[in-house]
Amino acid sequence: MALAVGNMVGTSIWTLPATMAKAAGPLALAAWAITAVGYFFIARTYSRLGTRWPRTGGPYVYVREAFGDFAGFQTVWSYWLSATIGNAAIVTAVIGYATGFSESFRESPMQQFMLAQLLLWGFCALNTIGVQHGSRLQVALMFLTVVPLVIGALIALPQIRIANLTPFAPQGWGALAPACALVVWAFSGVESATVPADEVRGSAETLGRGTMLGYWIATAVFLLTALMVVGTVPTGELAESPRPIALAMARAVGPWAAMAIGIVALGSNLATLNGWVLMAGRIPVTAAQDGLFFPPLGRLHPRFVTPHVAMIVGTLIPSALLLLYFSQSLLGVFSFVALLAILTTLLPHLYTCAAELLLVRRFPERYTTESATRVTVEATIGFVFVLWTMYGVGPQSAMWGFLAIVAGTPLYVWLKRDATTH
Repeated sequence: MALAVGNMVGTSIWTLPATMAKAAGPLALAAWAITAVGYFFIARTYSRLGTRWPRTGGPYVYVREAFGDFAGFQTVWSYWLSATIGNAAIVTAVIGYATGFSESFRESPMQQFMLAQLLLWGFCALNTIGVQHGSRLQVALMFLTVVPLVIGALIALPQIRIANLTPFAPQGWGALAPACALVVWAFSGVESATVPADEVRGSAETLGRGTMLGYWIATAVFLLTALMVVGTVPTGELAESPRPIALAMARAVGPWAAMAIGIVALGSNLATLNGWVLMAGRIPVTAAQDGLFFPPLGRLHPRFVTPHVAMIVGTLIPSALLLLYFSQSLLGVFSFVALLAILTTLLPHLYTCAAELLLVRRFPERYTTESATRVTVEATIGFVFVLWTMYGVGPQSAMWGFLAIVAGTPLYVWLKRDATTH
């Protein structure tokens, strides 16, 4: 549960309100609600599949079981790219909030680069020692983040003004699909509990329960915070703020609240980084052991029994991307790497929903007769919703995501050829 909540309630909730205000105005509230409903069905799909196929790898396991090697490879390739590239955006968001506490740090790309590297490799070491250590930190950071954020939002709710909600759709209702696509960044991570399945005690029950609890907690935080921010700050002002929640809290509670919420935001971003560093190291393990990904990434440490090679490689990629600090602003780096991660996040969800539609028919003994129809309806709704959000991503993001996915095809051919020759 803590892994799912930490991976969802992270960088997105602290930055998205401003981006969405610019793209859709108060209509962003509808986008949050619609995306929450759509992701309910996606979360349900993961909770059921995680319970029935509890193996490390999450989406890859289900898709390969349903559609075979190539679809399984596409899923793990896309999912791994979204995690490793996305970690560069997440650590950049951490650094962005840290710059608010020191002017000298804000003016020094070298200091920012060094702190970002320290955080990445520190979390890599922590999660290599064992998932339980990262989980304890995740639980602590989750409570330090969620509780103050919810309390602050509840205190600020009485300051909501109807005038801030009009006009409700200044960009027109056509902005709804792109706004929902933006919210996808927030809900990325709903599947997190299913990924390190082999390292979770009582996995069959824990994975399903943790997925749904994580979804409900994160969704409650998202909707409450979005209502508070949109209702307390005029759209024009909100759209220009780099720290929208801090602005809303300062407006509703007082200046001291902006500093307090900045500290909470820093903790939230650290929780997200810890969770996704763990994910980047666990996502390719089963595929590598199955011969469908780089074989070394499937190796387990002889002492800690964790995928140490996958952890290191998964950290090297965002570590290298941080060299962009010396050529772009922090915001520019965040926007660039987030753009690359959007569509690669959605493809595993699409394949997973499709996979359950097939698996419920192929393995009827794993589903009760009463649940089969409900499963079919829910997985279909999840599939259609993901397709719709892919449309909302827009042509530029879709192009980059498509190119990134297609770029893995020669690797699949090479891996299959190598397996055949041996």
